[in-house]
Amino acid sequence: MIKIAIPSKENSIDNHFGHCEYLTIVELNEQLDIIRVSPKATDKSCGCKSNLAEELASEGVQLLLAGGIGQGAINKLKSQHIEVIPGFQGTIEEVIAKWKAKDFPADLSICTEHQSCSH
Repeated sequence: MIKIAIPSKENSIDNHFGHCEYLTIVELNEQLDIIRVSPKATDKSCGCKSNLAEELASEGVQLLLAGGIGQGAINKLKSQHIEVIPGFQGTIEEVIAKWKAKDFPADLSICTEHQSCSH
C-alpha cells in the first residue's frame, strides 16, 4: 500500500502547497488501485514553518504530489522520508492518473523565495 498526499482546492491540485485549502490523502493498494480518499485539514500556514511534514509521516504518507512548492517545504518533507514531485496540474483523479502513467513534468522548478512566488 502507498499513501499519497496532494495539496488540494475544490477537488483539484492547489498550486501552492503551503497555503492549500486541505490535503487529499489517497491510499493505493499494491496494484495501484485507489482504495481510499480522505481530506486532511491544514492550517494554511507556510508549509516549511509548520509541523505538517511530521504529521504526514506519522500517518504513513510516503509521497507528496504538488503543483508549486518551495525548497523549505521540500526539505522538511524529505527529512521525514516523504518523496516530493512538483509540477502537477488538474483534478485529484487526473494527478493520480498522471503519476501512475509516469506522465509528469520534467521541469521540476520550485519556488525559492516566498516574496516572488507566483503560485
